[in-house]
Amino acid sequence: MSASKIARRYAKALAEACVEAKNHAVIGKQLETFAETWTASPELQAVLKSPVVSLADKRDILVKLFAKYLFAPTTRNFVLVLLEHGRIDEIVAVSDAFQDLMDGLSGRVRATVVSAAPLERSELTRIQAALKQLTDKTVMLEARVDPDLLGGVQVRMGNLVLDATARMHLDSMRDRLRV
Repeated sequence: MSASKIARRYAKALAEACVEAKNHAVIGKQLETFAETWTASPELQAVLKSPVVSLADKRDILVKLFAKYLFAPTTRNFVLVLLEHGRIDEIVAVSDAFQDLMDGLSGRVRATVVSAAPLERSELTRIQAALKQLTDKTVMLEARVDPDLLGGVQVRMGNLVLDATARMHLDSMRDRLRV
């Protein structure tokens, strides 16, 4: 996933803050939880982005939310910094950038395989092994089904897209026949 320069800077700062506490995994999960909450709640977005609501009231709302999810002090302080710097709406991009940074440090890469029908476990294992050989990293594979695909699979890994769908093959044949 490509994150903005700002999101990457904040993610790097958070990673540095996590070094002392050695809780990257916990903070990453909590940040992801907050980002999911943010995405799922237009009301929360509206209140926290509103110029009418005071910063103190916004902080109170977040503190109550932190208590509900039992967030670590590092996570709480970081989200409050985003709020105070007017960057709270970057939370999803920051969460993604933090995850990418942690994956890179851990020698992992995330990939998504999309198919027209659910893939068998053996097929997913074969795809995962091929991607591991290609990247020389541990591959965290997520499988999705897209009924709009005619057949085949499409693999997305960062900015790389490996397209072996029926649509791509048909388009390729059409292009070759035009020549």
